[in-house]
Amino acid sequence: MADRISCREGVYGGWQTAADCLPEAGIRFIELDVRERGELRTAADGCRAKGVTPLTIAGGVDACNAASVDAAMAACEAARDIGVQFFFLSAHGADRAAAMKALAGLGRHAAGCGVTICLETHPPFCANAADMLGTMAEVNHPNVRINFDTANVMFYNKGVNSADELEKAIGHVASLHLKDTDGAFQAFNFPVLGEGVVEFPRIFPALHRAKFGGPLTIELEGPVVDNLDAAGRHAAVAACMRYLGKLIA
Repeated sequence: MADRISCREGVYGGWQTAADCLPEAGIRFIELDVRERGELRTAADGCRAKGVTPLTIAGGVDACNAASVDAAMAACEAARDIGVQFFFLSAHGADRAAAMKALAGLGRHAAGCGVTICLETHPPFCANAADMLGTMAEVNHPNVRINFDTANVMFYNKGVNSADELEKAIGHVASLHLKDTDGAFQAFNFPVLGEGVVEFPRIFPALHRAKFGGPLTIELEGPVVDNLDAAGRHAAVAACMRYLGKLIA
């Protein structure tokens, strides 16, 4: 699994700094934010020039807004053009039935692009394992899967354990955001991996049993990085990698 570890560009405040720093931390992959197609190509080429390969792109969609859905379809095409197969997508929509239909349509379009959409661990569709399973059943398309965020499931729900939730939904999980939390409900405190309450020693064996082969993307946000310069952010990423090195090979 160590060969699938990636990092969100936002951890460093942008792809340029991330591409400069990630190889030193032993990370060869990056998650790029969705942007205009030409700008995305520039970012992808710039990362590859530094030895960092885009593994995922990240964006959002209002599944009840036709223009937003069209933009997500265009992002699938842009992902294809830069050789990215996973599209992390935060989805919402006020009309659930319409949203499920739109997400299925996105899945069909993504399939034509060789892309898998990975729905983020966000309400209203994927806040916990029960939501994820319900959404997967309604969308019912193999190119619409789950991005399981190990901290968000505890951020949005009281009294849950992310390792338990992962085991319930793992058959539908195509990618992970590796993020820790202090465990408090809706507390925006996501520390360095291993310094919070997420049971990563249970997470990785569960992934191994499921023969998981998708991206494992480090995400740091909130107070742990907000006031840090690039060197400080890089030190936090390096600390995450030291911790992960104890758990996975």
